[in-house]
Amino acid sequence: MGLLSQYILDKMALDYESQILLFDYDGLAKRSGALRIADKEGFQIIEYTDPEEFRYFYELKLRDNSKIKIIVRVTDEKIYVPYDIRKRYYNVFVDYASVFPRLDPVELKKFRHIDLDLLYIAYQNYFGDILGPKATRKFIEEEMFSKRNADEFVDIVCGRIERCLKEKLNYRDWFETARDWARVRLMVDGGFSGKDVKQLFAKINGSFKVWMLENYGLLSASTSVEGPVMVHKINDYMLSKSQKIALIVIDGMSLENWFTVLASCPDLEYDIETVCCFAMVPTVTPVSRQSIFSGKLPVSHNDAFSLKDEEKEWVEYWVSNGYRESDVYFGRGMEVNLPHNIKVAGIIVNFIDDLMHGQMQGQKGMYWDIAHWARSGQLKMLIGNLIKRGFDVYIASDHGNIEAIGQGRPKNEGVLTEMTSLRARVYQDFAITEEVEEKFKVFTYPGTYMPKAYRYLICDEDTAFGIKGQSYVCHGGMSIEEVIVPFARIKGM
Repeated sequence: MGLLSQYILDKMALDYESQILLFDYDGLAKRSGALRIADKEGFQIIEYTDPEEFRYFYELKLRDNSKIKIIVRVTDEKIYVPYDIRKRYYNVFVDYASVFPRLDPVELKKFRHIDLDLLYIAYQNYFGDILGPKATRKFIEEEMFSKRNADEFVDIVCGRIERCLKEKLNYRDWFETARDWARVRLMVDGGFSGKDVKQLFAKINGSFKVWMLENYGLLSASTSVEGPVMVHKINDYMLSKSQKIALIVIDGMSLENWFTVLASCPDLEYDIETVCCFAMVPTVTPVSRQSIFSGKLPVSHNDAFSLKDEEKEWVEYWVSNGYRESDVYFGRGMEVNLPHNIKVAGIIVNFIDDLMHGQMQGQKGMYWDIAHWARSGQLKMLIGNLIKRGFDVYIASDHGNIEAIGQGRPKNEGVLTEMTSLRARVYQDFAITEEVEEKFKVFTYPGTYMPKAYRYLICDEDTAFGIKGQSYVCHGGMSIEEVIVPFARIKGM
């Protein structure tokens, strides 16, 4: 549970109040995760959007039902809430003005993608006067990221992760852990916090490996209203939500990378909902990105280790779901000139994947290079152009990345040449791999969702197949950073 969500839950007094009128004008209750926790505790959440419609529902279902646990959420301050309704419910205000009274609420609203827990910590550590717009912006851009605030943030979030690892986890718990870990990494890799998190890194991925080997095979049957649980369900999810669709796949983008993009684009004037989903393992482009565009598991592909049919499978998916072939576009790059008739667009952006393979400064270098790219405005322009054309815009990643240390390179006998990776190796079924397994830190991956005629070896812990002792930013393995990736829906103004 985050700091701001705990504060909001305490304000709502869920242990004592069962009928709450929540004035959430700036969406803090939803963005902090407080509403999700209230939902788990049995509260029915009703959006108050039309006074007459609510009045009808109130008279029919709520007036004489004092036992129901309910949160009536008001998000628009212009909508009238009658006095008798206000009097009936426990009133709670959680907008910027009430939660951060010494900061300028208008300026705060401009930072749509701010880390609310970090802001909360920074505000609690601030004992100065009321700040105007310029001073509030300076506070957010400078003071909020001070070493004191960043270190406190890392300590609190790491403590939450440690406690979570002691429990029996499901995939939703791993999503939350992945998000928390990405936020910690951003603070460390960005140079804001000097905390050493290497031991926690080992704990997380040790537990995650055990969980994956036991549970990953069950995920293809899992569904969630929040988003696709696995990347091969992204198409199905978009089809259920939209008619005119643009999917931007940023190859190789981890959760940390995505949060870096959001943190570096304070003027990205769109509401963005980010959820998590599981990539395919091995976490390499031919396997996982192909599953995004085809909507299929790798075992169902004609060639799971090649991208030659990627565009064909993208088109086939949408044609099979009622679109014409001429409605569907597939392309690459930041500057896309779509024909006027296109209704479904798939766009590949290779910037981050290209960046990692030439990265000499590790994850710290990745942070600064991605932040610079985000500030260039290229992605913002692409998103804006698509929204102007009437598309619902989604952003996905096929796999993340990790900083790993080379442990040497095994011989190539029996290796499937189309599927070489610094963190994974796929062998023909006739290959003898005992020597590799003895000399290198690897484990056998059972090939869940993959063709069974091959053998899969994955580097253990933070190791890679590369020059011994050399640091690489790479992918292919089964760490939480490589496997759990972002999926975002962009909401226009």
